[in-house]
Amino acid sequence: MKKSKAITMLLRLPFMTVTIGAVLLGTAFATWSTGRFHLGFFILALLGACFFHIATNVANDYFDFKSGNDAANLSGTAPFSGGSRMLVEGFVSPREALSVSILFAAAGSIIGLYLNHISPGNVILIIGILALLFIYGYNGFPFRLVNKGLGEIAIFLSWGPLIVLGAYYVQAGSFQSYWPLVASVPSGIMTTLVLLINEFADHEADRSVGRKTWVILFGFSKSLFIYLFLALTCYVIVGIGVFFGGWPLWSLLVVISLPLPFKAFQAARKNLEHWGDFLAAVKATILMNFVFLVILSVSFWI
Repeated sequence: MKKSKAITMLLRLPFMTVTIGAVLLGTAFATWSTGRFHLGFFILALLGACFFHIATNVANDYFDFKSGNDAANLSGTAPFSGGSRMLVEGFVSPREALSVSILFAAAGSIIGLYLNHISPGNVILIIGILALLFIYGYNGFPFRLVNKGLGEIAIFLSWGPLIVLGAYYVQAGSFQSYWPLVASVPSGIMTTLVLLINEFADHEADRSVGRKTWVILFGFSKSLFIYLFLALTCYVIVGIGVFFGGWPLWSLLVVISLPLPFKAFQAARKNLEHWGDFLAAVKATILMNFVFLVILSVSFWI
């Protein structure tokens, strides 16, 4: 495989949909609540968030290679779990991967510093620092949060409050109520569910390197019900936003995606230990994330 293709696969660009959805939501909510929209700020926020996401993807590949996690992952559910496999298969060296991660983290940081410079206070700076801590602390130095049972919380915070509120603040310049935080919760949950559903196939490899994911801590059955409960919570939050926060009635159209969590739940429960067929649950979860966030975002622009 050519090095350029290997590096491209290392980035795992298709997973940018979760970040695009989060930035769209924060931007749309700001436009709806304040009437402000700056295209340039939106593009910069989107690029910065995607660069940080890419840095995270590559850092995880690096740390999973160093720990032996990806080598131990034989579930056959790539590219959705087990990393890009570029390091395991020798197409990219660990040093190259770490360099790529740092490069994208630096690019995201430069954008963040500019947005912080043109925004009131240091809100964007604080968000950026926390993002960097999660990028490298999730699975590596200095915290290894995933080995402490905190990996899911880190993902929730990153793709919920950090990205959504960051995109909101870039447009609005202030937080006028707690509703932007409420709006960020479904984004954080939906992305956490993408992680959670992938943890099922990864559980043996994760356990072998000392990870404490929710699937390992709670087991298959309880984790599936946690998955369904969290997914349904997102729809309840939208209902609360409409009835108590004055969100547009169009927001209720997120129910179009409501069959997807049930489909994922059933496919997962039916195919435990049959990871090839289990992929249907993973794909349904990723689709749910994208459809839910896009519909919710568009509802604030209509």
